[in-house]
Amino acid sequence: MPSPGHLALVTGLVSSSYFTFANIGASYFGIMPATARGQTNLPVAERLILWAYFYDVSKFHMPTASVTSGLSLSVAAYFTPPGPLRNLLTVGSVAGFTFVLYTLIFLLRINNSLLASVQANSVRPMEEKEQKLVLDQLDNWRALHRPRIVLGIITWVAATTGLLASGPIVRF
Repeated sequence: MPSPGHLALVTGLVSSSYFTFANIGASYFGIMPATARGQTNLPVAERLILWAYFYDVSKFHMPTASVTSGLSLSVAAYFTPPGPLRNLLTVGSVAGFTFVLYTLIFLLRINNSLLASVQANSVRPMEEKEQKLVLDQLDNWRALHRPRIVLGIITWVAATTGLLASGPIVRF
């Protein structure tokens, strides 16, 4: 039977893997590159709709995955004897929780502004000045999203290292 520490590590690895690799995929190979200047000829309104779709899909499950990673790694650190591995798990835990705070501090204003633009665009077409503002905000959003990916990588590395260093989970 796996120990509580092992179960926490597995949970942390699964949730951090989902968070990290889904964010990398969406940011570099999915919807988000289609919103970037010079990457596509899509009209600004369609880029905004793509961003809104990405936001609606991820606004609940990404924070949940990140907090689950942080909580799981906290539990794993609690069950790990003092030393470098415990410190690494603690750093991974802090990175998991930091995602939500970072989003609230740096991205909430941009998210709300882009969502307001989506609503306004559904009523009337955007003027050129509004289009430039939306493109600027999308560029800013992408730039501010990169540290969140780094936080996910830190959490994933901590969970992976913890699992590999903890020895076999199931013993026969």
